Amino acid sequence: MALAAIVAYPLSMNFARAASLWVMRKVSHEALIGAFAGLIVVISWYEGGAFGVVATLLIAMVAGVANRLYGMHAGVQFMAYYVAILFVPKVIGLA
Repeated sequence: MALAAIVAYPLSMNFARAASLWVMRKVSHEALIGAFAGLIVVISWYEGGAFGVVATLLIAMVAGVANRLYGMHAGVQFMAYYVAILFVPKVIGLA
């Protein structure tokens, strides 16, 4: 692992700007969004199967509504989802 870090760090520091410029110029915005959406579906399927995909889509729809109707920033939503893993078990334990 240390060897990988020793090799990867200089490469990423030296070529990060050139790589990001190439991506911005040569790869369409839609392709990047599609790749990211595909990665989310693959991870949610791996973690929870069909239920995981449905839960991910439901959370995404709720987040979109919160953003569109109430102007809730994605950073606030991320913090809420991040804390939910600690908060929800406590609430269930109280019930």
